[in-house]
Amino acid sequence: MEFGSKYVYAYLDSSEEEVSEEEFSNVYDDCVPEISHDLDSSSSRRKPPKALKSRGACEDDRERCTLSESKELEPVPKIHKWMQMLPSKQSSSKSPAESSSVPPPCVPPLKPRGSRVKKWRRADTNVVAIKFDQLTSPSNMHTGDPVTCTDCKAMLSHISKITKDGENQVWICEYCGTSNPVDLVSEEIPAEADVTYMIEPAPATTASGRSGKDESLVVFCVDVSGSMCVSQEVPGTMRLKGNHSDRFNSLNTHGENQWLHGQRRDVTYVTRLQGLQAAVDSQLQELAKEHPNRRVALVTFNSEVTVVGDGSGIPLTIAGEKLNSEDELMRIGSEVMLPTSIANSRDTLGKQIFDLEEGGQTALGPALLVSTVIACQVPGSKVIICTDGMANTGLGNLDNLVTTEDFEVASVFYQKVSTIAKSKGVSVSILTIAGTECRLVELGRVASQTGGQVNTVDPLKLTQEFGNILADPVIATRVVATFLVHKGLYIRNDASKSSRAVKEVGNVSKGTEITFEYGVRRTSSKSSASTTAAGNSEAAAGVSSSASGSELVQDQLDELPFQVHISYIDLEGAKAVRVLTQTKPITKERKQAEMYMNMPILSTHAIQKSSVMAVEGDYTPSRLNAYMYQRLFYRNVSDLKTMNQYSVYNKRSSSLSNKLLHEQKTEAQSSGLELCDLDVEESEMHTGDTVDAGKTKETGSKMLKLFKKSATARAKRRMNCPDAVARIAFVNASSSSRAMEDDSDD
Repeated sequence: MEFGSKYVYAYLDSSEEEVSEEEFSNVYDDCVPEISHDLDSSSSRRKPPKALKSRGACEDDRERCTLSESKELEPVPKIHKWMQMLPSKQSSSKSPAESSSVPPPCVPPLKPRGSRVKKWRRADTNVVAIKFDQLTSPSNMHTGDPVTCTDCKAMLSHISKITKDGENQVWICEYCGTSNPVDLVSEEIPAEADVTYMIEPAPATTASGRSGKDESLVVFCVDVSGSMCVSQEVPGTMRLKGNHSDRFNSLNTHGENQWLHGQRRDVTYVTRLQGLQAAVDSQLQELAKEHPNRRVALVTFNSEVTVVGDGSGIPLTIAGEKLNSEDELMRIGSEVMLPTSIANSRDTLGKQIFDLEEGGQTALGPALLVSTVIACQVPGSKVIICTDGMANTGLGNLDNLVTTEDFEVASVFYQKVSTIAKSKGVSVSILTIAGTECRLVELGRVASQTGGQVNTVDPLKLTQEFGNILADPVIATRVVATFLVHKGLYIRNDASKSSRAVKEVGNVSKGTEITFEYGVRRTSSKSSASTTAAGNSEAAAGVSSSASGSELVQDQLDELPFQVHISYIDLEGAKAVRVLTQTKPITKERKQAEMYMNMPILSTHAIQKSSVMAVEGDYTPSRLNAYMYQRLFYRNVSDLKTMNQYSVYNKRSSSLSNKLLHEQKTEAQSSGLELCDLDVEESEMHTGDTVDAGKTKETGSKMLKLFKKSATARAKRRMNCPDAVARIAFVNASSSSRAMEDDSDD
């Protein structure tokens, strides 16, 4: 559990910033903050930033930014040679044309010309990140169930205090103030911030087998439709394994010249399928060498679905009406025999790979379902789909969808596949061929929800992508993260404004990272006519029953507790709950919280949140969210290290934001609207989410109407979302703070 800052920022009011019409309508420039050249970039302690002001940024949170105020702020000069100050790995080998295709975001924004503005909640540092790299290597093991609060479900921890009430023990929950009777000996009270409770031991047969070796399953689900015959030139002449040209040449009995006029003879034409065959065969060889006990199965699809398995039996073909029957497809998948180890099947399976031929349509949906059910036999298994086209046959058809209702039918199917995979600990990864459209917004959702990867690649580079997927194994399944905060706080983006949030993560690898954002609760003061028992309970926890949430946080406590429960099943089948507990000091000063911010953690949260919004069709909220965090980071660049982190964030966020801007301009042009008029209801609805707890019924009714009004538009965006947007969004959604720290690939 890592925090966005050393401090909890207990703000007085949730302030907003304004984005002008011109800012909203333009891509970002290459402005960067100015820093002092004598700062020590290796210093671990963040030095106070210089007076960096951005247009639209207020010094006092209780003030609102206005256009007139922003015009008075001192402009920040552009620094075009700033990249020379960054580490050498920031240098790019791209051509100038490529480098300028997605310009980095600029803060401060452009000088506003129009009068219309969009308001958005000012970004702050109240963010927590949960990492899973050490999930299955726990320490401080406890047997039996943890002691939980009867009200908020917080767990007894090392910061809990046990008091005596006569002969009875009482634990006053430090999160909600509830009095909990307990009966514990000192050894049962956690002494560390990180403890793990073993709920259920592993059964005898598991994914690792009795021998403890990795016997998980990898299912390659390969597109062999007609479009896989599309070829590209590769310099030089080479003889490809599995090339069928000899068979075709045998038909030329007279030896006539088969070259086209002007056709180059110093190149080799490689089809998409040939590139895929070479990549899969390479991975079979690698698996046989490095993981000989793993199992590999092959499923192909065109107008039919063919289950090849490990290549030792007769392939099973699924065609006709069976492609439209979910029950039949699941039955067939569940009856497929578990493949033998790759050490035994490598040669046979390799031959089957190179015997594949292209032709027909794309029954991707049925193939995905069958492959997932096959992989469900072994928890921790993987399904890797490689396709170059849109699903157009059988269940999950995504082609020629006319209405949003048609799209929702297909969307429900892919959601079912995700649910099946998550329940059995299977991850699904999607690889699409560059230059094609596959409606990645739905396929990518399956990968995102099951802990898989999404990418669009050149067919000649598939080997590397397969390797990246297989090198990132699932370490735990059915992961559920529960985040608890003090009752004076609440979890943002949760409709109930609760102090407890539950997120079903599903499958996780060592690189998986999720974030939560919390706000300061502002509730009306309660009546002092509470029962004596309740008053005593809250007083014992350092809480006054008559204090409102904001007063409780800002005036009565110096620090606040945070807790995360991570329930999971490891690959051996053991069920456990890991409990992490920390406390953080409170500050009322935004500057102090920002001075000690953790920019990689905040960057990860900002990019993940914007990506989820983009996939859901919330283009304006996605861009505004990214923009607010850009301003936050800009204000706090103080040395070379933070400048580097700032540039990494800009690089990643701009790739999505500028794509969304392009889509919005196209949408505005086709609808005859001004760009700033798009998503007015949507923007207002999300801005309303920043209002602290205690909404009036009228506000809630307005939000409901706005949601219904924008639902259709959002569904249309999802239906028509280009793969270029979806790919960036899904890649960004799986970002980690490690990648944001050093700009490495996730």
